[in-house]
Amino acid sequence: MTPARPHPDRLRNLLTCGLPPDADPESLRLTVILNLSTLAGGLFLMLFAIHNLLEGNTGLGMADAVTCAIVLASNLILRRSGNLRLVSGIAITASALFFLFVLARGEVRQATYVWSLSLPVITIFLLGSKSGLRLAGLYWIVMLAYFLSAHQFNGLTPYPRFIFVRALSVYGLITAMVYFMEERRHRVFRELRDKRAELVEQIGRLKAEEAEKEILIRRHQKSLAEVKILKGFLPICSYCKKIRDDDGYWNGLEQYLTAHTDARVETGLCPDCVKGRQS
Repeated sequence: MTPARPHPDRLRNLLTCGLPPDADPESLRLTVILNLSTLAGGLFLMLFAIHNLLEGNTGLGMADAVTCAIVLASNLILRRSGNLRLVSGIAITASALFFLFVLARGEVRQATYVWSLSLPVITIFLLGSKSGLRLAGLYWIVMLAYFLSAHQFNGLTPYPRFIFVRALSVYGLITAMVYFMEERRHRVFRELRDKRAELVEQIGRLKAEEAEKEILIRRHQKSLAEVKILKGFLPICSYCKKIRDDDGYWNGLEQYLTAHTDARVETGLCPDCVKGRQS
């Protein structure tokens, strides 16, 4: 027996936190990114917390657990309130503090420092290219200041020069790549939005033209329905002016017009006849 597949609408509501399909595309994009990043980040942090606590690394394990709780709480806030700005701020702040804690503990020597490289991705995707770049650049400056001054303070872990250069170089490279990707996405999005606006305008004009054509067609149809046209040769008597119909009967002009058209005949005298009768 094959398992039932999830309904597309249910899956979509799960990803978009219940936003309607006609919602703003940027809001949909940010909601999906926040939803997936907080869920995935919370899951990984939970696994790392369990691993570090079992390994006896209590400090890092507790930091993982606290950050995991904050990230999952932000996901819950997103689902209940839909406040993208608040949830973005919580997620970015929690990530930055966690990465700074990892940096201060000397974890950059290990593979854990790779997590700090996700900070520019999160900030630029959630805050936009300009604001995200400023925040990512600020974190890069903090890392630089730490690397340069860690040996001067007790409790801070100094790093060898090659780790210092590698971490800052990779972080800067990823920041630049994500920035240009986001700028490209914004440019394409603006172009598509402008094209869509043009198409909507063209469709509106076409609909207006179609409506005008419909009105003209109805007017013509009404006019044609009200008019009967006499075609062909009319056999008419040159003396009495009677007209012969298709059945061979001779009818007076008034009678013929009344029978074959919708016109109403009103009799009267023309000026010449009036003069003739008076004379």
